[in-house]
Amino acid sequence: MASATVSALAGSLLSPLREVSLEKLIGYLWDYLSSSPSPSSPDEAEKQQQLKDSLEALEDAKLTVRLMQSRIMKLFQKHKKNERIVSLHNKLKDVGYDIQDLESEMNYMELERKVQEINKAEEEEEGDSSTSSQFSTGKRSFPFRLPTVFLSKKKRRLPASSQSLSLSTDEDIVRQVTSILKQIKSIKSKLKDESELEDLFDQLIMNEVYNPREQHDFTQNELVTTSSTNERKICGRNDEIQQLIKFLTEPNVNNGSNVSVVPIVGMGGIGKTTLAQFVFHNREIKNHFDEKAWIYVSNHFDRCRITKEMLQVINPNVQRCITSNLDFLERELQRHLTGKNFLLVLDDIWSNEWQWLLVPLQSSQAHVIKIIVTCRDPMVLRSTDERNKIILKDIDHQEYWSLFLNHAFAENNPDNYSQKLHDIGRCIVKKLMGSPLAAKTVGKLLGRDLTEKHWNDVLENDLWKLQIDAHDIMPALALSYYHLSPHLQPCFVFCSLMHNLNDQYCEMDELIFMWIANGYIHESGSNSKTMYDIGEEYCHELLAMGFFDKADSTTGFSTGFYESPDIRQGFFDRGDSTKVKMHDLMHDLAQLVSHGEICIYKNGKDEKLLKNARHVYVEGSVDPGLACEVNNLRTLVLGRVDAMLALFNHGVFKRIRVLVIFDGTMKELPEVIYHLKHLQYLDLLETSIKSISESVCGLYQLRVLKLPWDLLTVPNQIHSLINLEILHTGSRKNGLMCMQLRNLNKLRGWLSIVALEIIRNKKEATKARLNERRHIKGLELCWNIDKVEHCKHDV
Repeated sequence: MASATVSALAGSLLSPLREVSLEKLIGYLWDYLSSSPSPSSPDEAEKQQQLKDSLEALEDAKLTVRLMQSRIMKLFQKHKKNERIVSLHNKLKDVGYDIQDLESEMNYMELERKVQEINKAEEEEEGDSSTSSQFSTGKRSFPFRLPTVFLSKKKRRLPASSQSLSLSTDEDIVRQVTSILKQIKSIKSKLKDESELEDLFDQLIMNEVYNPREQHDFTQNELVTTSSTNERKICGRNDEIQQLIKFLTEPNVNNGSNVSVVPIVGMGGIGKTTLAQFVFHNREIKNHFDEKAWIYVSNHFDRCRITKEMLQVINPNVQRCITSNLDFLERELQRHLTGKNFLLVLDDIWSNEWQWLLVPLQSSQAHVIKIIVTCRDPMVLRSTDERNKIILKDIDHQEYWSLFLNHAFAENNPDNYSQKLHDIGRCIVKKLMGSPLAAKTVGKLLGRDLTEKHWNDVLENDLWKLQIDAHDIMPALALSYYHLSPHLQPCFVFCSLMHNLNDQYCEMDELIFMWIANGYIHESGSNSKTMYDIGEEYCHELLAMGFFDKADSTTGFSTGFYESPDIRQGFFDRGDSTKVKMHDLMHDLAQLVSHGEICIYKNGKDEKLLKNARHVYVEGSVDPGLACEVNNLRTLVLGRVDAMLALFNHGVFKRIRVLVIFDGTMKELPEVIYHLKHLQYLDLLETSIKSISESVCGLYQLRVLKLPWDLLTVPNQIHSLINLEILHTGSRKNGLMCMQLRNLNKLRGWLSIVALEIIRNKKEATKARLNERRHIKGLELCWNIDKVEHCKHDV
């Protein structure tokens, strides 16, 4: 029942199969076949013929796949709740993932070949006979130690490994291609008579009841809010704004207590957080309070975490690695608040436990403490003073209509359009349940096509039938998602994972590179745009359509996952990256339509790690038996490495593209991680690792590498990672040396080069090839002034 309803909203997300992936795979395979040496025996000749036959069959299947995809999507749009159609959709999705895996493997082999050619050319140029002899044998060899899994004696062949999905023989390639062809044939057989299927589906009885509280349990979502807001005006809330400002600026009247609480209560999407954000940034409020803190609480109440966050906001010099001793934290908080006016916002409260936060505040020597609390459930706030409570209800109908028109027509004049279009709009507004968020998202959807036909199509969409009560706006949001372009749908859904990782908001750069790693972005037909450029366009489209909001660049911490004040890494971020945030109901929608592919696993209690999970966040302990069944992960974020470490050796994570580890207790990188050949995004910044093996330089598909803050030295052979676009080298002392920069032509952002005093002449300096770095925004050059005696002036 549940999965059928979820599928009703899932659109085309479930199939990652893109024609460009299949085209690239076929291209790689033909190159592989053409570069294979002539067979030296009948057995080898037979194997090559099998490979050629399989490749020709795969090429013949291109048209079949295209037709199947089109047919399944038509059936899906007509019968969204039919489990049999969902099953076919999922099978096609699995084919897409298998194609991506094989394409990735072939791409790795191609990158490996390029690196060897570059190394050979450099050694010949240097005339280093002691090392160039390595390449004269025609065997694979590396100028640094690699795990045996990376070594092979056969040209363009990689040995099989339980950790790496390596292809060592033609049989391995034939086996994978044959598996793909069998899956395609199986799906085709179930679609061979569309009219017969149509008759069958039309006779199915679909009696499921849509229950948004059952399907998208709000208490299980982990979206994070911030004080940031782009709103310059809030429609229909003038009285509430004045009431809140008056409460915050007038003296406390609670029996002499220095602490007063004002609750803001209302249904999801009604504007509680927006109201609090707007007042938080009001000039009068800014001048009235010495200190302000915005804390997102959520259903995972953690008194120690929240107290620590308050202390960090009040005293930015406090590092996130400070003690977790609650008594110490509360005493420090009290000390910093002495004699001050303090404004605290506790956003998204779900339980009565929030009142424990009042204990140290009430016993502090602060002058005045005012607390804004936002909550959907008034019972959670029943202990607060009813006189202060602000209950948000629907805004005035005419003001709501104006809000809707502003989003729908944007810069266009509504008076220039037909009365019939306005009439259709008023019918749609009745379905939006007074939600400002729904007015924004549906209004922007309508604004894409200001025609009566488009508006009428939205009005008559079947998704409205899923609405079950006066507070259910999820169908309205789902409509906007359903009308997203297919290439944007998986990008939007993936963000539900990112918002669980981040205490503030999402760095757009992080999003884009994770999208690329997961195959959501492909290069355009021309070479004028990189995948990063296309990813930026995707982000701006989602911003324009109301799925994201742009975060205030001056708010909170500026480094994505991290809160360290030292951001001047070897390849560093100056804080000018665009940051985006997502409304909690948009987050609910993204989780809803992920179809179980995104799992948040925090404490291990009553949480499921679904077998079809592709993107997983893990912070608590995981049942090894359950986790072993999840063998198709693409993204893994680990807060506790010991929870999953043993499973790495079982090959559970061999297909991972994105790996983020933020466990400060981790001091050594497991050997098996060096075998993850599909890896494109590796983030180790918040570990305590001090040494990284040179073997990491064999992960040729890496686009993003964030090395630990405490790393002592950057691997010497980092120049072999020719695909790198983002490289964080940890602390500032670990900037890159000139020779390490060669071949890293795709680097982007801000670049720091250290130890320039060891460069002896102009020839050595030119090897950095800085003129080839088209995407560098800024450059920092560092000399040790005491060691420049060997450095010539022309350097």
